[in-house]
Amino acid sequence: MSKFLVKIINWALILVLVVLYPVSSYAQSEREEIEALKRRIEEIERQNREQIEMLKSQIEALEAGREAEQEKIAEIKTKQETVDDDVWYSKFLAKYDKGFVFESTDDKGFQFKTRFTFLAQIQGIVNDTDEELVSTNFNIRRLELRWDGYAFKPWFYYTFMIDPASSQLLKDMYLTAAYQKEIAPRVGQWKVPFNREELNSSAALQLVERSIVNEQFGLERDRGLALLGGIGKNNNFSYSAGVFNGDGLNGTSVDSNLLYAGRIQLGLGGDDFKFNPNGTYATARAYEIVPNFAKTPTFAAGFGASALPGLNCDRKTPNGGACDRIAELGFPQSNFTQLTGDLSFKMQYFSVEAEYDARWLAPDSGPQDTAFDQGFRVQAGVFLLPKTVELAARYALIDFDTSSGVVPPDTSVPGKQWELTPGLNYYMSHDHRWKLQLNYTFQRNEATLDAPDVDANIVEAQIQANF
Repeated sequence: MSKFLVKIINWALILVLVVLYPVSSYAQSEREEIEALKRRIEEIERQNREQIEMLKSQIEALEAGREAEQEKIAEIKTKQETVDDDVWYSKFLAKYDKGFVFESTDDKGFQFKTRFTFLAQIQGIVNDTDEELVSTNFNIRRLELRWDGYAFKPWFYYTFMIDPASSQLLKDMYLTAAYQKEIAPRVGQWKVPFNREELNSSAALQLVERSIVNEQFGLERDRGLALLGGIGKNNNFSYSAGVFNGDGLNGTSVDSNLLYAGRIQLGLGGDDFKFNPNGTYATARAYEIVPNFAKTPTFAAGFGASALPGLNCDRKTPNGGACDRIAELGFPQSNFTQLTGDLSFKMQYFSVEAEYDARWLAPDSGPQDTAFDQGFRVQAGVFLLPKTVELAARYALIDFDTSSGVVPPDTSVPGKQWELTPGLNYYMSHDHRWKLQLNYTFQRNEATLDAPDVDANIVEAQIQANF
């Protein structure tokens, strides 16, 4: 082969090598880069697996902790429920229901219920009576603290009431065993079951004060023993009869001449027939002695009797005007007898009630005849705004026996006494608990032997809070 051809072949080989060398270098570089990327991917995947494993471990730890916490909470709750079954407060209920109520819920243990109520009455009075100075007076009329409920058994009731604003602190304290509502014994001190107006609670009066008839014939509170009960499916018929000291509030008996008293009552209509054995006069709730506030028409009729044989006012003084009347007439020891009857009707917007009282005072000796005194009261109210604003009025009259066989010669005694009282009531709580009352009373007192009449003009305003 010629040298020239050899040179051409060599230059061709060189040219091929020159051309192919960059391609080979680029391919080598690309393979290395791919290998590097693969290693990077493998490293990232390894790191991700480690992070995932770490997160899984954390989740498992949290779930285990949560389960342990739930088990602990369940254990504590179970233990608490077990303990709460035994602690005192798990069987004790406190609430407000027209008074502060505390009640045991343990039927197998000691059963009790007590309700505490507070009554405050503050009055402003202007009294213009003939031949007397005009008097203006602010008065805390009543400040009654009352506890009532049952103890030991749900049929063994108690009531306790004091009045720090009164000269006689203790007002009520009695126990009632109403195992059978038809015949339940009661012992202690409470209002004598007799006339309607006195048995009407002081907190539920339709006018600021009770009438002159009640002052003369009412027997108020006394200490004694009685039987009471409610009869019939709806307790329409109720009764109470007992024997008492006859010496009035907180009085004692120094002889065996006791006061006997009883009352029966028939009710019709109404909407709540549950028997209330712990009331001042035990009867169905629909027929409780309250003059107004009725959801449906309600009628009640009552009759009462009382007697105190051989009353000697030097030894004991029953409530009411009997002893004052005996002193006016100059009677010696006297037999004391009273009767009363009353009717009541009330509906949502209107109410009316009437009461009649009669009294016989028979001297044991002497020339004088039996004195027969009587009185009556009629009272009504109409709501100008339902359950809020009420216009009420009352007329009351006492007719004293002034016959010549009763009144000693040349002796001036009361003959007639009457009053007319209109009033306006604002019931802020839509019942008797929180109210404002304003009354005007004209009262006339007539006496025998042409003695001049004595007139009185009385304005009374009262605010009451009972809770």
